[in-house]
Amino acid sequence: MRDSTPRPGDRRLEESEREAGQVLPPPPGHPRFPLLDPMRAIAAISVMLVHVAIFSGGFGPWYKWVLAHLEIGVPFFFLLSGFLLYRPMLAARVSGLPAQRIRDYARNRFFRIFPLFWFILIVTAIVPGMYGAFTGNWWVYFGLLQNLPVYSPDGECVTNPFRCGIPPSWTLGIEVMFYFLLPFFAAGMTMIQNRFRSTPSDGFFSRWVKIEFAALLLFSAISFVIQSSSFNGGVDQWLLFSPIGRAWWFALGMVLAVISVRTAETGRDVALSRWGREHGGWCWLAAIGLYLFGTYVLFSHGPTLAAPVGDLNEYLLQYFFFGVISFFALMPAVFGQIGSGVATRVLAHPVPVRLGLISYGIFLWHYPVLVALNDLDATSWATSAQFPVMAIATFVLTVALSLITYYLLERPLMRWSRSRSKKRA
Repeated sequence: MRDSTPRPGDRRLEESEREAGQVLPPPPGHPRFPLLDPMRAIAAISVMLVHVAIFSGGFGPWYKWVLAHLEIGVPFFFLLSGFLLYRPMLAARVSGLPAQRIRDYARNRFFRIFPLFWFILIVTAIVPGMYGAFTGNWWVYFGLLQNLPVYSPDGECVTNPFRCGIPPSWTLGIEVMFYFLLPFFAAGMTMIQNRFRSTPSDGFFSRWVKIEFAALLLFSAISFVIQSSSFNGGVDQWLLFSPIGRAWWFALGMVLAVISVRTAETGRDVALSRWGREHGGWCWLAAIGLYLFGTYVLFSHGPTLAAPVGDLNEYLLQYFFFGVISFFALMPAVFGQIGSGVATRVLAHPVPVRLGLISYGIFLWHYPVLVALNDLDATSWATSAQFPVMAIATFVLTVALSLITYYLLERPLMRWSRSRSKKRA
């Protein structure tokens, strides 16, 4: 396993990584991937910027088209979950690393998602007055069920959905379902692969690797069928807003997990891992180039990844395209070594590392902050520079609130949850 820990002498980075290792450690006995923390920050800030653009006049001028698809942060998050959660399960089965107890996994996932979400949902129902938390449908919003056909929306959730709950949390419902289903997938793969033992002559693409890739390809194909079906509620809606409906994105992260585990097992690289390690800057250039090509050439100018409400062919192409871009963007963070190239040096800077620690708060706080600024008519503060003014104000206020809730709520609870896993280990 190649070392990706901070090099001695970089005190700020060492302190940031020490903090990150205490709050977001891997399961005991498994390696940590510190360069993925800043990728969370990039994902959260990109989602924030696309929402700022919506609130500050949309994407009309050509120079704002570059913002039109920054909801690509959503597949970033799904790939990160696929990699970080599946890798320990896979490594425990294949490499004999310690298996994480299901109760520890479930507890850590719960404390990662729900306490901060519930707190912000309650606070923002008071100021700026987001609808839902104090209504008869409160259980829908607290349970992250707002995507599913289990209730009838009412009040402002019908007349003004931009003030309903915390709108970006539609992705969290899918994430939580993924957390629930992933151990079952891992157990099923264990049963299948026990029938197909690898031999030393199998090379890098051993039998278990091929079986993993085949299963992930199958679920990815199913997800494209689901995404292309008519969106009429009922079963279609359940599937669309499920991990199976977004399996292409989760599967790409899990592919990275397979390659990472096999690389550690054999000590040999394949082209993807070697490129991620040695040419991280080129991976990022490829991701940026594909994003700009899609934004300026292929796609209409506006975020559409939540559901197929426009042109279906364009939506499916985006679903595929943004998964590939996210894959390239994550490669240097998964396979790179700190200080070995431009991409890893950027990710290893203490500022993105710190922002990565509060990225969940940034993701949850930014939208209610935007609503509050809109209520204050912030776009009129500088009519000729609406976007930069709104972006700066939103970022500053969001980071401030995220820091407060991180130190008062997130960090204590996550440290406590992780400490119980360590004690049992």
